[in-house]
Amino acid sequence: MMQAISYYINPNTRGLTSNYKNTVIKDKEAYNGVMSQHLLNPVEDLVQVLNTPIKLVKSASLSSQNNSVNIAEGQRIRVNGGHVLTVTAYGVDVSGGDNPYDTESYVKAQSMADALTSLLQNAGGTMTTVAHSKEEYAKYTEEITDVMSYLGVDTSKDFIVNGMKYSKNKDGWYESEANNEAQAAYEQLKANNRTYQFADEKTKKQIAYISDYYLQTVPESVKAAWQETLEETGINPFQTDLTSTLTQLSVEQDFLTGGNDNIFGETRESCLAAIDKILERIENPLATITEERAAYLQQEKEFYTVLTSKIRE
Repeated sequence: MMQAISYYINPNTRGLTSNYKNTVIKDKEAYNGVMSQHLLNPVEDLVQVLNTPIKLVKSASLSSQNNSVNIAEGQRIRVNGGHVLTVTAYGVDVSGGDNPYDTESYVKAQSMADALTSLLQNAGGTMTTVAHSKEEYAKYTEEITDVMSYLGVDTSKDFIVNGMKYSKNKDGWYESEANNEAQAAYEQLKANNRTYQFADEKTKKQIAYISDYYLQTVPESVKAAWQETLEETGINPFQTDLTSTLTQLSVEQDFLTGGNDNIFGETRESCLAAIDKILERIENPLATITEERAAYLQQEKEFYTVLTSKIRE
């Protein structure tokens, strides 16, 4: 009777393995760095956000010329159904109401209060993410549009709240100037870290760690060729949010052999044979690829082509 094979997560490569020994984290510090690089937007500490006073201006004002509004603590905003939104240092309260039995009107006012609270926290720098789904962003945008109209602010164009400029993004959601700048900085960092020569030290450490995992049994001459290829091509073969062809083949081999994910082997010839497999897979991917992945595959192709020539020198 054939014994069933159990599969585990290999935390060092983020793939599946049937060899239990591969589940050992060989370098916890590097492992944590490798895994954290895939978290685009870490979840904010909402308890800290809620317990941090909102940075409000000292006095309320409105400028139609600049399409800006300053919202201060204690400011009262009359909205639908006679409800009043009162701004506090920790949020926006709802009171009043012409009809105590009109729950729909109250729910609407409370939704505007919640959205305004998030906007003020965002404008003051204590909250980065005002919503966590398309539905939440759509609802947030609707409520901010309404509450701004009660304040006399035109949201059809850029507007300013407590000194922070807001505009609509391509999805029609309000984004602050600070968020736009942070996103642009992140995209630039990600672009830099997809190279070797412009990567930060943390990313270079991650590249070295993953490289060492795959190269642990190869001859020293191959390790030297690998490092020379990194420096000469400037390519990061293990880029953020993209699975390397090397990792794919390693996982496949692990399944086929029941635990051996060592792609490169121990000799110069076995390394060259493995690179041939990688290049063949790059030319013939198993599934439809995105434009981003196509660009990555071209970089991989350049990297392994240069690596091959250096190993053969």
